[in-house]
Amino acid sequence: MLQDQDLDALVYPSGTPYGTQSTNMRLSPNTGMPAITVPMGQATAADGTVTGGGVNLEFLGRSFDEATVIGLGYAFEQATHARTTPALSGPVG
Repeated sequence: MLQDQDLDALVYPSGTPYGTQSTNMRLSPNTGMPAITVPMGQATAADGTVTGGGVNLEFLGRSFDEATVIGLGYAFEQATHARTTPALSGPVG
């Protein structure tokens, strides 16, 4: 599908913060296609999950094209600076 549509990757939220239901992080392990998950923000009370929990975005790429997937994840992180220290815990280190 990626080849037919001339896409570098599929991009989708990777699941509910700290939940076991509705997770999308099964595509990569079940297909063998490379994926990277990056932070895209924190959950709010309106989400109905853990307020302040991390919310992530996953990039799923073409088979054997790890470099593109890593590059897309890196570019997203640099453009958004969405990585934060969750209010649920202090800084690590």
